[in-house]
Amino acid sequence: MRRLFLPLLLSLTIFTCAGKKRKDLDPPAAVAELAQVASSDRMEAIARLEALVARADEEERPWAMLWAGEQRRLADNPGEARAWFARLAAEYPTHPLKPAGILGMALVDGEEGLSGNTIATLQLMDPPGVPPTMDADRHRILARLAADEGSNSSTVREHVRAAVALSQGDPVVEARVKRSLADLLEPDQDETLTGGAGLVRAEEGAAERVREALADRELDQVIRLSSRFLETWPDSELVAEVRALQRRAEAGDPVVANKIGVLLPLTGEYGPAAARIRKVIEHASIGTGATLVFRDTGGDPDRAVAALEALILEEGCVAIIGPLTKDAVMPAAAAAQAFRVPMVALTQSGRPTEVGDFVYRGFLPVEQQVEALVEHAMVERAWSRFAVLRPDTPYGESAAELFEASVTARGGEVVRAVRYDPEASDFLGPARELGQKDYTSRASEYRRIKRDYEDRGLDPAKAVLPPLVDFDAIFIPDNWRRVALVASSLAYEEFPVGGFRPHRRAEPIPLLGLNAWNDPRIVEAGAQYVKYAVFVDAFLPSAADEAVRGFVGDYKAEFGRAPQVLDALAHDTTRLTALAVTSAGANREEARRQLDTVRLPDAVAGGPGFGEDREVDRDLLVLTISAQGIVPWVPPEEALPPEGLPEPE
Repeated sequence: MRRLFLPLLLSLTIFTCAGKKRKDLDPPAAVAELAQVASSDRMEAIARLEALVARADEEERPWAMLWAGEQRRLADNPGEARAWFARLAAEYPTHPLKPAGILGMALVDGEEGLSGNTIATLQLMDPPGVPPTMDADRHRILARLAADEGSNSSTVREHVRAAVALSQGDPVVEARVKRSLADLLEPDQDETLTGGAGLVRAEEGAAERVREALADRELDQVIRLSSRFLETWPDSELVAEVRALQRRAEAGDPVVANKIGVLLPLTGEYGPAAARIRKVIEHASIGTGATLVFRDTGGDPDRAVAALEALILEEGCVAIIGPLTKDAVMPAAAAAQAFRVPMVALTQSGRPTEVGDFVYRGFLPVEQQVEALVEHAMVERAWSRFAVLRPDTPYGESAAELFEASVTARGGEVVRAVRYDPEASDFLGPARELGQKDYTSRASEYRRIKRDYEDRGLDPAKAVLPPLVDFDAIFIPDNWRRVALVASSLAYEEFPVGGFRPHRRAEPIPLLGLNAWNDPRIVEAGAQYVKYAVFVDAFLPSAADEAVRGFVGDYKAEFGRAPQVLDALAHDTTRLTALAVTSAGANREEARRQLDTVRLPDAVAGGPGFGEDREVDRDLLVLTISAQGIVPWVPPEEALPPEGLPEPE
């Protein structure tokens, strides 16, 4: 058992009221009102209490000092808190609140370590006018000391009961009591200290103070506040962010103006594509004033996060471009958000912008493509019933789900959906399934067709069931190579796709796709079966736009080849990020604000800046396939007379 030897001088300064039943004092109305404010907005209460000290009369002034000190203590400002308590004790040596000021100083000192004098003060002083939160922390400490020393269980229970009761109404103190006395709480007490919405507000307020200290470059304060937060709320959803900000402070929070980090999988499977994008990014940054630092992710999520942290903590980058691969983007986005460093992702997969307000995307998400495609199909073409023929891949599944959701939201319907093996050598089976060419269930229809063949002098053995078509168009979310094979399989099963018609009366069925179709090789590979198909993208090298023509010419001169959509997207992303970063200086928060508003006057990939969802706000191109190649779709009334369709044989 701990033995306390109290100096005689200390025992004489402990007021006689300590050993008697306390007769409490009530604060003046003005102070009581601000005490209520503190439960929801502590910093506002502090500002108003400290202002009250300057103008209050002699009745209110010591109360304002006491409560200002207490709110500073609860806001993790120990120096300011102790100053208020000491000032109260010094300026009002005979006031009934002086002992409360002494108790406040003891609580502040106790955070650094419980000396014998501090413990004695907490044990012997029970003065009037003490704020409940102060008394709750006093009983919390005494309960812990008593339990650790094996004191009488009734003594421990009394201190625990008082700590729980007095902490009610202040989520910070509730959380502290719950954490410190977890092994001593009865079930009903533990339930009482769940905190509810007030505890959430307290967590958020404490995290905000960490952010503010970092913004003010008070790095020691960041380390202290974050340590307190992690100790008080170890299970909070904000732990990752607070821990990341603590790491920034511990590293000295290096920030170098105009420096941008770039995450790319420069080695491994995606190395060749990443090397190409790196050259585009380097070229796009010329003349912007930005400095680039590249780090290799190897396409691995853990390496991507480690590289991002190094760019922040070692290189002092103001913002990050990348990563490129779908597996790395979400972990990297979570890390960037925690570190509160802007990141502009280079992937169309996943939903990185949903992680938080520091995460943007420069590439073209599937969601944007699907929305643009469905709007064209249902508004421009007035189609309302669709079929989906998709690869059995995560991309195919995601795109199909987005397509059906968008169609349904506009009052349309996906009437049939068929999957196919992307590794298959032909797609006749899925095409037959899409056309419901079941010879058993449609046996009577098949017999009629065979008799018709006989009546016309044709070989009935060559008769086939026609596909059942109860939809306006077919959505195929796949790349251009497989689309060409799928389209030819549809034609073989007598779907009237592209320029093919199985008979004179056949109504054409348009094919719909996304930007993975945007490759000039689809024209030759798909032949007549993909003609008149419609898909969307953000970039077309042959577009008449002046900015696009300038970009294409410059790109060809630099790299000796025509740019593709990924090149255009990487170019615009780099220019947008560089504009924001060079406007922000060595300030990551300002870089984020700049990303919200910056506009690129010569954007080549569909959009000049980020929208409210932190995706690039694009007007996508609606493209179609003609004999001349991939061209912008134009309404029939604006188009030249259509090319003639070949007559069926």
